[in-house]
Formats: sequence, C-alpha cells, structure tokens
Amino acid sequence: MRTSLLKDYYYYYIAYEDLKDALKTPYERAPTPETPHPNRRPWNEDDEKAFVAQLEAELDKVWTFQRVKSGEIVRRIKASEKEVNEVIARLERRGPRRSSAQNGTAAAEEDDIPTEDDFMLLEEDLSDIIADVHDLAKFTQLNYTGFQKIIKKHDVSSRDITLANPTLTCCRNKQSGISNQSSRLG
Repeated sequence: MRTSLLKDYYYYYIAYEDLKDALKTPYERAPTPETPHPNRRPWNEDDEKAFVAQLEAELDKVWTFQRVKSGEIVRRIKASEKEVNEVIARLERRGPRRSSAQNGTAAAEEDDIPTEDDFMLLEEDLSDIIADVHDLAKFTQLNYTGFQKIIKKHDVSSRDITLANPTLTCCRNKQSGISNQSSRLG
C-alpha cells in the first residue's frame, strides 16, 4: 500500500502503522532473551478509548482533506466550464467565414476568433482536472481500504470489545461517507 501513496497527499493519508501500533497493549513482563515475545496484557476500556480517539482523529484528517480537495476540483471545473463557454461563444459570434471585401468588420472579428492555443490551454486545464479527480479517487480508495483493515484488526485484537461500540459505529459511518465520496469521484 505504501508504494501506491501519492507524494503530494502523503501527510493526509491514514496513519495506518500508528493505528496498528495502538492496537498493541504493553507486555505483561519486559522481553528477555529467554522470552523475547512475552504475553501482552488484555485489551481494556482505556485502550479502547485511546484507540477510538486516534481513529476518529485519522478519519477527520482524511475526511477534511478529501472535502477540501473535492471543493477545489469543483471550483476548477466551474472555472473551466466558464472558459469553454466563452471560447464557444466567441466561435459562434464569428459565424460563417466572410471575405474582408464583403464586410469591413471582418478584420476586427478575426482578432476575436479563438486560436489553436486557446483550445490547447482548455485541453490542458481539463486534463489536469481529470488527473486530479483520478488522484483524489485513488487517495480515497486507499484510505477506505486502510480503515477497513484497521477496523478488522481491531475486532481481532480486542475480541471482547467489538465495533458495536457506538463511537466506532460513528467511525464506520464516516468511513462509509469516505467510500461514497470515492464512488462519486471515480
């Protein structure tokens, strides 16, 4: 999963390793050469509260970044749509080609005709937006997968305390929102 991370989004991904470490309780006895992996103390309510707080913080971090980026993309789409409409309007105002002998204003109209460069710039803007939508969808999917995996690990490591816990149910609902956002982007 680490190799799939987008460099520009790196600090906004779920801190999966930190959450995984939070699922480990302290050892009952310090490791020794004879017993390098002693038993860990059982998971308790304090461990659960600390883990849930950390999980919620990660969910909020991912959700906020996703919401901000999504809003940015929507604004860029609207700006590009306006630019495309302006270029089309300029093209339509030109109408059918006329010779300058027939119409003395043809030279002035020629100055307002969209150029190939205008269309290339529009194409570049749209390509950049499409790439950003793809990147955000990838970011969303990787985080969704990370949250699914860490919740599954939680259920395994804290057998007595399951995700029926109301706080973790809330986390699952946020996670579901992240998944829904992904499906709208991809």
